[in-house]
Amino acid sequence: MASDKQKTGASAGVKRGPRVGAVAAVILAGGAGRRMFPHAASGGDKPLALLDGKPLLAHVVQCLKPQVYDLAIAVRGNSRLPPSDPTLAGIAIVKDPGSERDGSGMGPLAGLLAGMEWARQEAPYCPLLLSVPTDVPFLPLDLAARLAAHMQAIESDVLMVRSRGQLHPAVALWSTELLADLRRAVLEEGVRKVEDFADRHTRGELVWHRGGPDPFLNVNTPADLARAERRLAKA
Repeated sequence: MASDKQKTGASAGVKRGPRVGAVAAVILAGGAGRRMFPHAASGGDKPLALLDGKPLLAHVVQCLKPQVYDLAIAVRGNSRLPPSDPTLAGIAIVKDPGSERDGSGMGPLAGLLAGMEWARQEAPYCPLLLSVPTDVPFLPLDLAARLAAHMQAIESDVLMVRSRGQLHPAVALWSTELLADLRRAVLEEGVRKVEDFADRHTRGELVWHRGGPDPFLNVNTPADLARAERRLAKA
């Protein structure tokens, strides 16, 4: 069995996990980044914060892209496009539906809606959509495979990850059959929290039991970014 070090990303020698052909994925990159850029009145583009010389977004793409059939990045309207980085070449950029009104976005659930709309159009043979935030650079390389297998076993509509006692609502596998209800919840009912929408359906959890450093470490602040740099240096 591969070690935990081999099964996580965000390293120069990242290894590939299994690809799951029935799963598309969306990276939720529409956050305002106020905690990462506390001195900027309107925050900043956290996906572009540099970790080991590469944008956070590029680390997540490197971990996730080999695992899924297709991949998109959901951004808010006033986000800068990703930098010219070969890691990001050929990846669809979709905007959350609130972006057309004020450019600020409507939160992760709207990003999920943009991703699910894209998946139904561009990856219609993928009945499952994996969502991850842009600030988890150490994602497991077998995340999609384990989630898909567990979701099939328990027959849920949504499957979220719980690691070290913490639920990660944005790291989840979703049935794309939820699209119509998701559109209604976001655009007509004003639902904003991922958990609130998930609880309207059959929701399961996958408890990540493996030891070693937390593969779902969230990089939200400059201190978190420095911690991630130290972790990479040790690896």
